[in-house]
Amino acid sequence: MHCNKGINGRADKKFCNDYCRSSYHNGLNGNHTNYIRQVNYQLQKNRRILAAAYSRYSKGSTVPFQELLLRGFSLLHFTHQQKPDRSGTYICCYDYGYRMVGRNAVKIVQYPTIDQLSGTEC
Repeated sequence: MHCNKGINGRADKKFCNDYCRSSYHNGLNGNHTNYIRQVNYQLQKNRRILAAAYSRYSKGSTVPFQELLLRGFSLLHFTHQQKPDRSGTYICCYDYGYRMVGRNAVKIVQYPTIDQLSGTEC
């Protein structure tokens, strides 16, 4: 029914072959799936940038915010927010979070993952 070729086989068959079936479903879900793929890619990229900056600088020190932006960090993409105390709200990408310290610097923290909390690591 997708490519208008003749269909042989079962009476309820809708596609002439696997290529026709696959191309039909890709056309239905393509734009939506592509958008989700792009958002997930940016979230993972933000996490990699935060992880690299966290390991490069000593724990508790501030990181120049411009450095994150130059590496392709997106302010629009984050997974959640944490407010551990009155010091401020951390914007998080999975297990790494950051908060602004002044105008041009951020403090990066790493939250424990579920594996670290349970004591079992892969």
